[in-house]
Amino acid sequence: MGKCFSKQPKIVEIHNDIPIVHEIPLTVLEPDEKKKEEEKSAKISYHSRKMSNHYIVNYPDHPKRTESALYRQTRKKLKFMPCFICDRVNVEGEQSNEIHHFYIEKVAASAIDWIKFGEFAQECFHLQTGENIGKKFDWKEVEKNPEIFVDSPENMIVLCKKHHTGRIGIHHVPFPDWILQKFAVKDFQFVVGET
Repeated sequence: MGKCFSKQPKIVEIHNDIPIVHEIPLTVLEPDEKKKEEEKSAKISYHSRKMSNHYIVNYPDHPKRTESALYRQTRKKLKFMPCFICDRVNVEGEQSNEIHHFYIEKVAASAIDWIKFGEFAQECFHLQTGENIGKKFDWKEVEKNPEIFVDSPENMIVLCKKHHTGRIGIHHVPFPDWILQKFAVKDFQFVVGET
């Protein structure tokens, strides 16, 4: 059988007037090796940039956070859903995946304009289930009792500890950088937690 050849692609970018060439190595594969090789990631040249963000967030005064009955039901319902970023799943007897308040954090609930959010939510879809979140709620009721939405499955995504509260998690990395982790080619790491 013949061999499969791939061209060596180059991507040239200019950063601070310095050309950066990204090359993916040329591969020559026998047909039976092609499938194995497709599973490996391509070597990608890259440059690093240290990021640091310092800002102040004002939260309204709120009672000490406790787990509501709805929160516990939501956690139980989503228990075996995979991590949104890396697809890691919990196994029986192990609880490493966690749920994250995605749209609205519980501590912010009393300062949210729920009617305005409800209008926005009419066109929003849950990241993991694809279900519309806005049409499931009476937003005037949510305005009276925000917990109805805040602790519901519609406001949660499932994340492993690393992508939730770890150094490369959503609680520490700006969203545009955090979300890149979901779509990275195999073995490429967009975000690296400092050691």
